[in-house]
Amino acid sequence: TMQIDSIIFQNKPLLFDRKNNTVMVHFPKAIIIGNHEKIKVYFNGQPQVALLPPWKGGFVWNKDANLNDWVGLACEGIGTYIWLPCKDHWSDEADSMDMYLSVPEGLIGVSNGKLIERKKKEIGYEMFHWQVRNPINNYSININIGKYTEIRDTFYGIHQVLLTYFVLVDNRVRAEKHFKQVKGMLSAFENYFGAYPFYEDSYKLVETSYWGMEHQSCVAYGNHYINNDFNFDFIIIHESGHEWFANSITANDPADMWIHESFTTYSEALYVEYLYGKQKAIDYLMTQRNKVVAKHPMLGPRNEFYHGQKDNDIYYKGTWMLHTMRNVMNNDSLWFEAIKQLSEQFKHKIIQTEDIIAFFNTHTNYKWQLFFDQYLYKGAIPELVYKMNLNPDGTQTVTYHFKNVVKGFSMPIKIYTSKDKKMFIWINPKAKKQTVILPGNAVFNLASELFLVT
Repeated sequence: TMQIDSIIFQNKPLLFDRKNNTVMVHFPKAIIIGNHEKIKVYFNGQPQVALLPPWKGGFVWNKDANLNDWVGLACEGIGTYIWLPCKDHWSDEADSMDMYLSVPEGLIGVSNGKLIERKKKEIGYEMFHWQVRNPINNYSININIGKYTEIRDTFYGIHQVLLTYFVLVDNRVRAEKHFKQVKGMLSAFENYFGAYPFYEDSYKLVETSYWGMEHQSCVAYGNHYINNDFNFDFIIIHESGHEWFANSITANDPADMWIHESFTTYSEALYVEYLYGKQKAIDYLMTQRNKVVAKHPMLGPRNEFYHGQKDNDIYYKGTWMLHTMRNVMNNDSLWFEAIKQLSEQFKHKIIQTEDIIAFFNTHTNYKWQLFFDQYLYKGAIPELVYKMNLNPDGTQTVTYHFKNVVKGFSMPIKIYTSKDKKMFIWINPKAKKQTVILPGNAVFNLASELFLVT
């Protein structure tokens, strides 16, 4: 959407034309795949202003409480094309990036990666040079300008990671205390997902006037230093989880955005489990269970820049889908080994849903295609229908089957047969009716805290 002034290749201007928001560039020769070439684009203009960041994105022009300029950028939904000439598709990441921000003296300009240089420029301005040494998606490129103070720390995990927090001057004391949870979060995520994937580029939290965003190595933070009922700051934990799922492992198309949000929402529960144990993690998941809508598929149409999910199921249905997978496997060692291998195998890669399914098929003792057909491609979740009949000998015959399932679907689930949940059986329902014989005093209660089944 910016004005293109000129495009230079081999010291000569290129012809180009544009249709709406697409710029077609005409090269004098074929550009061969694998060659290293340089193209320089000169552009200018006023980028789109965000109407409701980060959801309705763009640049954020604001003032802090002391009336200092406070600038941000959040454009995941709308796309990077609103401010930067680029190939604006998730499938194409830059392998590195340098950002130069010239800002009024007295303010600090913050972007992704590590600060390489800070120097005075023309009168009244200061230049900040930031460098990213890892692949980065266009929408994750970030710009922040404000009256910041800088807090530094170091995380000694699998690798040594520089931690830097840029917060408004008035919030420094609160931030120093509140951001102590970062190290515990990084420890938890390295335990489950492997090494922090951008240690060369550091880890940053940058205070913003909007809620938050998972900008790579430069997480936008705007949650006003508030912890939830489980004693953690949702924005710190969730947006940092995206460093593994969204920034390191990136979906090929926004239609596959469940890969970003489902795994990251599940990482919140794993963080709780790491600190407080498995039951507390289940308690946390139960707070999200009633947010599942289950009316629309989580996987959208590809090649349409589909970014219009009709609900939040890629978050809440998605995390419950993964929770259900774990309990279907009924083997925590295998489950945790698999999700760590997933994170490490696809580190810094662009993938799609089919890659996830193939991975789990290979690395577990279960074939998952019908499972994903059910939970990703179908809106409704499985419904367990059952009927109990008392037999003359005092036993009970339970007839059961699944409704609202794709053809061929079956799934092992746990059924409590005593009210205290100490007695249980496993059944494997499908669309066809089956039976099981239980004692006369038995109950038949689905372990609803373990499976996304009604």
